[in-house]
Amino acid sequence: MVEVNRAIDSGVRYLQEIQRLDGSFAGAERMGQTALLTYALIKSGLTPEDSTVARALARLEVARHSGTYDQACLALALAAAGRPEDQQRLQRVLDTLVEIRGKRGTWAYPGGLEDLSNTQFALLGLHAGVKAGGTIPADLWRSVARAVGRYRAKDRGFSYQMGGNQGSQSMTAAGIGSLAICRLHLQQGAPKDPAPGDRLINDGLHWLDRHFGPQNHLYTWYGIERVGALTGRERIGGEDWYGVGAGAILGLQREDGSFAGDLPGTAYSLLFLNRATGPSTGKGARSSQTAKRWVYSLRQGGIHLQGIGRDPCQIWISAWSKPLRELHAWPGEIRRGLRITKVVWFVNGHAVKEIMSESTMANETQRFEFEQSFTQPGKYQVQAQVHLLAPPPGGEAGPGIADSIPRVVNSQAMLVEFKPKAFDPLVQVALEHARNLIDLARLDGQRASASASTKGAGHPAGLAIDGDYHTHWRAAQTDRKPSLRIKLKRPILADTILLTQPLSWPIQSGALPRVFEAEVEINGKLVGVIRMHSDERRKGRLSFSEPLKVSSMRITLTSVVPGADPEMGGGLGEVELLLGD
Repeated sequence: MVEVNRAIDSGVRYLQEIQRLDGSFAGAERMGQTALLTYALIKSGLTPEDSTVARALARLEVARHSGTYDQACLALALAAAGRPEDQQRLQRVLDTLVEIRGKRGTWAYPGGLEDLSNTQFALLGLHAGVKAGGTIPADLWRSVARAVGRYRAKDRGFSYQMGGNQGSQSMTAAGIGSLAICRLHLQQGAPKDPAPGDRLINDGLHWLDRHFGPQNHLYTWYGIERVGALTGRERIGGEDWYGVGAGAILGLQREDGSFAGDLPGTAYSLLFLNRATGPSTGKGARSSQTAKRWVYSLRQGGIHLQGIGRDPCQIWISAWSKPLRELHAWPGEIRRGLRITKVVWFVNGHAVKEIMSESTMANETQRFEFEQSFTQPGKYQVQAQVHLLAPPPGGEAGPGIADSIPRVVNSQAMLVEFKPKAFDPLVQVALEHARNLIDLARLDGQRASASASTKGAGHPAGLAIDGDYHTHWRAAQTDRKPSLRIKLKRPILADTILLTQPLSWPIQSGALPRVFEAEVEINGKLVGVIRMHSDERRKGRLSFSEPLKVSSMRITLTSVVPGADPEMGGGLGEVELLLGD
């Protein structure tokens, strides 16, 4: 497990290093990939408070999403983040997934044929969204289960499209996982009503048993993880699927922390190693980055408590001590647990949550989890008051509860410290990127034009208005007063201009010449001077006294700090216009 944890840490560091200033990740061609990577980071132990995740979520908040994969991965990321402010958006994503379902009952690429790969991601997103409090039509699970059954191949595996002859490991795992998700929700609604697909799941598992073995397809391993988590199987084909998969995946990790293949392969690897489909209290490995998740633990006394997160903090009962079991368990039920009727949670002596037991019989698995938001900084004492039914003296009682003795057992106090979230200026950078009026006009067909006093090789003026922080205009080294002129196709009403430094990739402080000061002219008139921030990832900013209709701009670099290469001239990464907060 130590080797697995190191691999997760290395993968997380790799993603942190390739994150762009706008919150996306280098190499992520679509927003769905940024969402998938964000989901993988959260499942690896980072919280929405971590700068990497917060910036990615900020990018996802304002980015455009289209198609099944984008929407499904966005649902996974938002549900995993668990932020109250995302709940309405998560519901809109679920509504969109329901709306774009195809005529044959499953999902497809925009304009393409329905396929099992799109379908499994749609169901993963819907499943995560519903678990996080979203809603979808109740009859969807049953109709989708029937439709997924049509992907069964003639050899009883599952194929990419309906009516295939041969199954594959990846698609058979997708079929089993999809049907298992549907079955899970159908059983919650009507436990005694058999869900469609039970026989198909069993056939698929038998197919996997016959075909399971080491392979290097990371997408397939993520599918195997979902099969194991959703069916409760620890072995496939007689093998420990997690051990075999972890061994294969570790062999595919590069020195920089990434995994073989494209960028989503790194996400699939992290999700497999973390056993991400399982519950938050499951068996998966975890990155040492979980120390950032504000983990709390109480392992003293009869009732052990666990907490994780900051706002809100998730708290649950993690274990019952052996002496407590021996004292209150019914005859023959020590391993099965205690007969709990309810748990009342207290914070600083005040009852804040009462959770009824799922059953009055012995129940080892229920953890009585709840979320607590703290409003003021400080230290809080959290306790669990457990109401249980103890057997009558003598231990001769039958299975009924008529002669049981009500008992109340209190845990010791677990100390939880709450500190307000610190402001992360790089999150603001990501949010502002999507509000850039010059780039929004470009996306709307109103492309601005740019020219410069000089340009360095391969770095023309237009790169300062292309919407990408990691391209830049660069002047010639001999240009002692570089200037950039921008002409807008149509006037833009704005009250703030932002300047971004030219950045190396990956970002290395001092690698490129850095602007220290710049003069700004709007429509031929000098409106002010921008002194750039000492952190080259931060933007220079000039706010106007009142909104201006901007037709043209001229930015003159009056002071430039040389970079590591004295032959490079100064320049700008991006020029942006904003209006309002």
